[in-house]
Amino acid sequence: MTLPRDLSAAHAWRGAFVAAALNAAGMPGDYLLARAIPDMPWYPSAMSSLVGLGLIALLLIRRRRATVLLGSVVFMVNTVAILVALWITSGFWAAAGRPWTPFQANKLGALAVAMLAPGLGVGLAAIAGFAATAIGKFYVLEPEVQRRLPVGEPWLILFYALFGGVLLAYRLRAVVLERETLRLEAEAGAVRQLARMFLRLRDYANTPIQIIAFTTELIRVRHPDLKPDLRRLERAVKRLMELSDALTRYEADTWTAGDESLDTAMLVDQLHDGGLPKHSRSAARRSGTRSARRGASTGSRAAS
Repeated sequence: MTLPRDLSAAHAWRGAFVAAALNAAGMPGDYLLARAIPDMPWYPSAMSSLVGLGLIALLLIRRRRATVLLGSVVFMVNTVAILVALWITSGFWAAAGRPWTPFQANKLGALAVAMLAPGLGVGLAAIAGFAATAIGKFYVLEPEVQRRLPVGEPWLILFYALFGGVLLAYRLRAVVLERETLRLEAEAGAVRQLARMFLRLRDYANTPIQIIAFTTELIRVRHPDLKPDLRRLERAVKRLMELSDALTRYEADTWTAGDESLDTAMLVDQLHDGGLPKHSRSAARRSGTRSARRGASTGSRAAS
């Protein structure tokens, strides 16, 4: 079963990997769309894409040793590379004088972070970076360029950032609930395994208890003078039977199909060694019936 800490590391690894893959594949596509823009440089997109490819390689190498810290660092490095590229290219888009949706990549980035960020702090920092980059770039543009942008820019990105932050918190809350569910399932599994061990020990001890009970009754009949001593033995047997009956109440919720064994001693030894043998319930019931019959037969022979 996956442990909660493993789940956190897996979420961080996957989020960082998908973000790096989007960077590696998306930035070259952004340059291809901008080929008609005069003097559009190629190096920002190439630089960002190469960073994404390098981070993908790093994540694949460290896949077996993934940690939340590794995913967070990779995610932030990837975000910084994208922001640097967008800072450079958005100025050429704005100055080209052609129809352009301002800071569309920054807006999409703020929403993508909400779905991929490995942690709340890292996610909020990345969302703030996308918003701040768009607003800062607006104020370094020429006044004529600023006036050509649609009404409300660049402040519209703050709404994207707000929605991104809410989505991020909601997704991380779901991750926390998933980790808690896994923790409870692991604890329940450990309790069920312990209950199985006690029930198997009970089954192993049932036949000797029956023999003791039959032998005690035989001694009582043949040696009445030993009755005071036999009462202590009877009380001990009674307590053992009460314990067996108490465990029987949990048997229906503990056993699953194929969970019992014909050889109880072997089963207890294997459980002690960490094994969980699987045999049929019907075979175990037949074994229990034969054990009870052997115990009754032994007591009958002793009584005769």
